[in-house]
Amino acid sequence: MSWNVRHQGSPNATSNLSAQQVLEGMREGIWEPTDEVRADNEMKWQPLEEHPFFAEAVADLEPPPRHVEAETHLDMNPLIDVALVLLIFFILTTTYEALRQVMDMPQVSKTGQKLKVISDAESKSEYIRVLARMEGDKTVYTVDEQRVTEEQLPSAIGAGIAAKRNKMIIDAEGVTWDSVVKIIAAGKSKRVDKFLIKVQQD
Repeated sequence: MSWNVRHQGSPNATSNLSAQQVLEGMREGIWEPTDEVRADNEMKWQPLEEHPFFAEAVADLEPPPRHVEAETHLDMNPLIDVALVLLIFFILTTTYEALRQVMDMPQVSKTGQKLKVISDAESKSEYIRVLARMEGDKTVYTVDEQRVTEEQLPSAIGAGIAAKRNKMIIDAEGVTWDSVVKIIAAGKSKRVDKFLIKVQQD
């Protein structure tokens, strides 16, 4: 007896196959259990898994292993972890630098302690003198009696450093601590060694 086999629903069929050839095709993955078979003396197509002649053999056959191409997969988790670590590092570094600028500010002597008194001649010859005052809602800066903008602070302080004065007196009455920090930051950028804040004696 010869058999005709076709893929499910296909109008094309492979003819004149022996039962052994049909089963070999199943083992090799050419035919699926749902593909249809018909003997020469049969009028109706039936799925291989339902045909009385092949049903038991199909049930005993294990489907051949299918080759699945490995998908290219990029694991983003390590990249995200590194990015978070770097972000935390930069946040902590920036915060520490801002705190360090505030913490390094010279402390005003408490009441009862002796304050250092500097003469005008000494202040002019050894110190860079920076004055900060409020004019309306704006802070005005003066370096060695010359009025400068906030952006000009480093260059004006640098002129004092060039004149061998590496210490600074800050007179910042009535301004915010932010203005004092900007003066100190500008001084540090020009390598000022020592900062003093001018206070009014009672």
